[in-house]
Amino acid sequence: MKSWRKKLGDSVIDDSFEMAVTAAVQGWDYPPLVRVLQGTITDKGAWDGKAPDYADELALARLNILKRRGRWQEYLYLAQAEGQLELYNIMLIHLGRIQETMDYGLNYVSSPPEALAIARALYDHSEREQSIQIAEHGLTLEGSKADLVKWLRDQAVVMGKKELALTAAERAFHEELNLENYLHVAQIAGEQWPERRTVLLDALRQPKSFYQSGKVDVFLHEGLIDDAIAIVESSENHTLIESVVAAALTLQPDWVIQACQRQAEYIINKGQTKYYGRAVNWLEKARTTYRALGREEQWQTYLNGLLSLHWRKSTLVPMLKALS
Repeated sequence: MKSWRKKLGDSVIDDSFEMAVTAAVQGWDYPPLVRVLQGTITDKGAWDGKAPDYADELALARLNILKRRGRWQEYLYLAQAEGQLELYNIMLIHLGRIQETMDYGLNYVSSPPEALAIARALYDHSEREQSIQIAEHGLTLEGSKADLVKWLRDQAVVMGKKELALTAAERAFHEELNLENYLHVAQIAGEQWPERRTVLLDALRQPKSFYQSGKVDVFLHEGLIDDAIAIVESSENHTLIESVVAAALTLQPDWVIQACQRQAEYIINKGQTKYYGRAVNWLEKARTTYRALGREEQWQTYLNGLLSLHWRKSTLVPMLKALS
């Protein structure tokens, strides 16, 4: 392997062979590794001195081998020594040592993703009540909880725990404001939906810049065009604006005209020649709306104004004239 590295020279990333060389040199006879596999765990793990940057990758490779060979206790020792605590607990579950996993999960799990991994493993091992307990504990920890709370919602539905499922569904919605999470609450809430709906919609109206797309999707789903318009008024997301324009054509035609003209004028005023086609697409939507309102004369006045203002833009002018 050292020879291969030398022959390849600069065509490979530095140290890309280092882990393989280390594994080959150490084998399974490396004294610190032997001590770990015999149950002697220290803060140095399976290393004599400072662990290299690839220590986690090498540990995973060794754990895979131990797992395939059924060397369960050695697997647990190495996982513990190398800080692979998620894998350590999943193996405990596999071996039926559930109480040890619960003790660890309730006292030492440090993040929602770690709690989710253990909860999933417990659930798959038919330890469903314990999995719910770990998941609920994970929600008290710092960090992103979206994946964990969605998992808890779905499993609570399967287990017939409606109140827990509804609570988790609402929390999932607040973690990620989108239509999918909104519809999950609606499905679970049943008779409680009118009240829950009001609360969720009020949350969407709070002045947060995050999840604009999700908010718009919900408002359009509910036919709340004015709320959707309020979100995109200050948005630079052209796709989002276009979705609201499509929904507002008959309900808020004046806003549609203004929005389309504003988008087109932004492109034209910046002289972005390669985007003139997009500008014309926006103007076509405005023209369609003018005509639907019977305001053809106003459209022609606006179009003539654009031609007068931008008559020097030789690429644009024929495209504008085609809109007459």
